[in-house]
Amino acid sequence: MINKKQNIVFSLLFSAIFLLIFSSSYSQKTLRVGYINMDYILENLDDYKLANQEYSLKLDKWKREIEKKNNDLDIRYRELEIKRPLITTNIYEEFKAELDFEKKQLEDYQQKRFGPEGDWIVQEKILIQPIQDEVLAAVQKIADKNKFDFIFDKSSAIIMLYSEKKYDISELVLKSILRQEKLDNLQMNFEDESKQKRRDSILKVREEKKIELQKRRDSILNARKNR
Repeated sequence: MINKKQNIVFSLLFSAIFLLIFSSSYSQKTLRVGYINMDYILENLDDYKLANQEYSLKLDKWKREIEKKNNDLDIRYRELEIKRPLITTNIYEEFKAELDFEKKQLEDYQQKRFGPEGDWIVQEKILIQPIQDEVLAAVQKIADKNKFDFIFDKSSAIIMLYSEKKYDISELVLKSILRQEKLDNLQMNFEDESKQKRRDSILKVREEKKIELQKRRDSILNARKNR
């Protein structure tokens, strides 16, 4: 197994080779390099906080559910062993087979929830990945606009031994996302307000028609009375 020291050596070697390759490839132009801290950006997004909270709650619920069923089965196994001298072998085997079946079902359920392709992966893709994709889209937009050649993620596996703050565009990315969220919220509020105005207008027209219809009915009734 590769130890931590070897991991650092490999990472440094990779970084050195990476820089050598691209420094030779781009020797004729000035490279524009920036970096972000993905963890910092996500931690400052309300949508991510809510999604991460919901994600954690679901995982905790599944863990508690599995733990409770496991404990219940352990108790029933122990109770069966206590009763063993008092029951026939056939009855004991039947009860044990039933418990073994439930144990296998629980193991299958645990695999479904927390296996390599389990629900925890699905929920992460549903709840968290869209927000990560939003950050990456903002990074791409800023990179295109400012002509960056490379943007690294400081919070990823790539080791950054030193990085000047002026190359950190995390705040720029965060402000870009928050600004877009405000615009989206304003648009939603405007649409909601427009919908409400349309509803109010329709209700007003209906009420006016109702009043007009009642006036006609009253007029007809009065005319009949006066005959």
